[in-house]
Amino acid sequence: MDGSAILGLFLILGCGIPQSRTTDVTVKDKDGKICIYNSLMANFTIVYKTNTTNSTATLRLPETVDTDGSSCGTNSSVLMIGFGEGHSLSVNYSLSNNSYRAEVEVFTYNLGDTSSFPNATEKGLKRVEIRLQPYDIPVDTTYRCRSDESFEKDGITQTFWNVTLEVFVLNGTVSQNETVCPEDTPVTPTPTTAHTTAPNTTAHTTAPNTTAHTTAPNATTTAAPTTTTPAPPLPRPEKHAYNITDGNGTVCLLATMGLQVNYTLNGKDWLQVNINPNKTKAGGRCSTDGSESTLTLDDEEKTVAFSFNKSNSKKFVLQGVSVKLSLNGSSIFNSSNSSLGYWEASLGSSYMCNKQQTYSIARDLSITTLELRVQPFDVKAGKFSTAEECSSDKHDSFIVPIVVGVALGVLVLVVLVAYFVGRRKNPAGGYESF
Repeated sequence: MDGSAILGLFLILGCGIPQSRTTDVTVKDKDGKICIYNSLMANFTIVYKTNTTNSTATLRLPETVDTDGSSCGTNSSVLMIGFGEGHSLSVNYSLSNNSYRAEVEVFTYNLGDTSSFPNATEKGLKRVEIRLQPYDIPVDTTYRCRSDESFEKDGITQTFWNVTLEVFVLNGTVSQNETVCPEDTPVTPTPTTAHTTAPNTTAHTTAPNTTAHTTAPNATTTAAPTTTTPAPPLPRPEKHAYNITDGNGTVCLLATMGLQVNYTLNGKDWLQVNINPNKTKAGGRCSTDGSESTLTLDDEEKTVAFSFNKSNSKKFVLQGVSVKLSLNGSSIFNSSNSSLGYWEASLGSSYMCNKQQTYSIARDLSITTLELRVQPFDVKAGKFSTAEECSSDKHDSFIVPIVVGVALGVLVLVVLVAYFVGRRKNPAGGYESF
């Protein structure tokens, strides 16, 4: 066996390692100029029904896609990505005040694709629509986000990473300027004590003209700009365990998480505040008929309420989230959504997502969880049941077998090299003389 054969064997051993490639998408206007550019990697995990049980399918965005249905307008544009046998992803973008944002994302999948959905009892197209958290991107800049971002709704988990995007491209040339997502950069938000203040109340940390006594008259017209010390990064939310009991004192809901609330008061600047379990009281209820349960976390100035429902006879979901923030007894923020579909798992199981995840709740609200585990129904003996993992955790679980596979491949290669080196020293058919 020569060196090329050994290399071929090594490549074969490495074929078990998943390979992911970026999908590059360009949309051109009627003049042939690029008006939308998008480079991304994406997976779609879908739970669907078969004759005997539920199955899970994973669609991966391929390198080659079509953009039929995409359009570029003056104030609104649509990116339509078609792939596979009838699957598509579309995003609507709007332009306002010299910045653009994604508004609505629709994922459509075809259960008639038997290779992706074997033994599916339903056929035809299914769609899930998500109203995205508003995030303004300045015109003539590309949005970059290497970090994972996941959306879960209606039994579908969409995960995106390595995203580069520019919409409303100027003069057909993709910009070299970047707007980096918060997940890729250190966060330096307003200090926690200031998060519940009204807009701009922290803008004047010193009295006007306090430096005037050190300068000559009219010096304020030429004085150097005042520098401010950046606020310290918000620490990771602290993990804590919560439980709710029914009228008989039996635990009926379990939850463990670190929780952060992200909100905006003006539609542009986002503020973050952690839920401090040392100052938080947990409350809630489990309905007598077992159809819904709630968990409320309250520390007087911050109230976060979760409501869980049974999506059908075999699943539960996080149906609603509401957040209220106050200062000195006066409400400054109140937002909610009661038509979500996050954290879906089978009844009798718990839902778990250890990786940090951000979930869009409303246009002005999202929540970030860390080391999440929740079971709102069918709690036995006050303990979590077997966990169903989110797709991000499943993705991470591939790392160990990949590392083991690579290690084994390298080991085999070393053994083969040693074998052939030994044969060269002792040619076949020869005898050692004494």
